[in-house]
Amino acid sequence: MKTQRHFTTYLVVCALVLIAPLIFKNNNYVLHLLIISLVWGVVAASWDLILGYAGIFNLGQIAFFAIGAYISGMLSKHLGISPWAGIFLGAIGAGIAGFLIGLPCLRLRGIYIALMTLAFYEVIGPLISVGRVIGTGGQNGLFPIPPLSIGSYVFSSGNLIPWYFVAAAFFIVFLFVIFKLINSPFGLAFTALRDQEAFAKSLGVNRYVSSLILTAIAAFMTGAIGSYYAHYVSVISPRLLGLENFLFLLIMVILGGAGNFPGAVIGAFAVTFLNDWLRPLGNYRLLVLGALLVVLIILLPKGIMGTIDTLKEKFVFNKHKGELS
Repeated sequence: MKTQRHFTTYLVVCALVLIAPLIFKNNNYVLHLLIISLVWGVVAASWDLILGYAGIFNLGQIAFFAIGAYISGMLSKHLGISPWAGIFLGAIGAGIAGFLIGLPCLRLRGIYIALMTLAFYEVIGPLISVGRVIGTGGQNGLFPIPPLSIGSYVFSSGNLIPWYFVAAAFFIVFLFVIFKLINSPFGLAFTALRDQEAFAKSLGVNRYVSSLILTAIAAFMTGAIGSYYAHYVSVISPRLLGLENFLFLLIMVILGGAGNFPGAVIGAFAVTFLNDWLRPLGNYRLLVLGALLVVLIILLPKGIMGTIDTLKEKFVFNKHKGELS
């Protein structure tokens, strides 16, 4: 039943994503926000796979986004490698980074994983800043990063439709991968490890190996969309790893509903548009978003998807109760 609901929701989200450019094809402002929503939707869904479903407190997900972005940007800008190849190599690089950081971290538990991955996240920014000698651009950032192209056609900021459909393709494919992972025997294994670790281990599930594979997959997807983002915006800097983006990502997952596919995606769209509408507030924007995070934890502890499920269960219960009486 839950698998069917997941798939139905996935199809609805994909249908809306494919219809959107037909409605907003002449509105670059909305198209840009939709593209950014698709990008963060992949990052949020990948993080939710780790945090919400597997129960692994990995706080370094944005670092994989930055790693993918910088690898692809540097290869394309400095070595002239095709941006498409750069995206693939950026994803591979982020996946390897996820695997390597997981080797020591995932032998730990709970808060210790959070501290180790947070330390990893914190150290990437300074490394990029002092990495000017290897082509990171340092504090000034890396720019201009070559745009995507197909044959002689070069994607431009004047026409966002091609950019949108590439982002949509990544979004649809990666969301399907996440859906299949969640609803596969492997998905049941890491969910069981989250809920009943002793029981899962008695069935032969290896916590360390399962967590390591999942972390690498999530890092690969995050790195791929990070690579795409670098070519889309044409400029990246250590600000990618700022507290602002971390806070946004956290709100996305909590608002949508951690461990409730595809809640994180819904949260990504909501937060992206809300953040843009709050820009006139300047520095107070983060204060408002921080307050929103506190309110969400209090009022919607299960997020949007979790609340919908709860209301649906109450409705079904009351319906059956009425029929019995």
